[in-house]
Amino acid sequence: MSTPNPNSPRYIVIEGPIGVGKTTLVNLMAKRYQGNTVLEIFEENPFLERFYQDRDAYAFQTEMFFLLSRYKQQEQFAQRDLFSALSVSDYLFVKSRLFASLTLSDHELALYDRMYTILTNQIPTPDVVVHLHAPLDVLQGRIKKRGRSYEENMDLDYLDRLRGLYHNFFAHYDESALIEVDTSDVNFSEDPAALEALMAKIQRAYQLRKAPAQVIEF
Repeated sequence: MSTPNPNSPRYIVIEGPIGVGKTTLVNLMAKRYQGNTVLEIFEENPFLERFYQDRDAYAFQTEMFFLLSRYKQQEQFAQRDLFSALSVSDYLFVKSRLFASLTLSDHELALYDRMYTILTNQIPTPDVVVHLHAPLDVLQGRIKKRGRSYEENMDLDYLDRLRGLYHNFFAHYDESALIEVDTSDVNFSEDPAALEALMAKIQRAYQLRKAPAQVIEF
């Protein structure tokens, strides 16, 4: 996949809840197939740490910063030649709206949606989306293992609601070919064969892209 091929996907998105392993998989795929990465830059959000301490007080600032940051990144990405190399991202732009729906009040969400609606029409659509998911206890263990200070006291109810939000969203997703992956017993960083198997699934999903409603299980 390191050379342009009209029969292979050029833009793949890996999505899923916090702690499921999106960025790890994106980096592995990009390295293995000599591709580019489009990674969410969450460290630059000045409100994130305070958000985890007091969601109600800092939700709107946090979500607006992410929305505009992701838009700027996607705008720059869209200006590239998407067919020159494989590109792999660790988020869909709609992620902004999903998180906002979980954290904002009705009044804040109405204001947020004005901006989101304007921006979303200019976002490139991926060829294939991979939805990673795992049980709550698995996500909790991975979040603890990676040791980010602002995630230490993450509300497990919030994390569980986020899992449900992703499941509901992808149950109706039909904009791209979709692959569902339960990562409970899969470690792509330690199992090269699993990575190869996933890429084969991605290739098949792309070939079936004329019927994107068909979901492929990993």
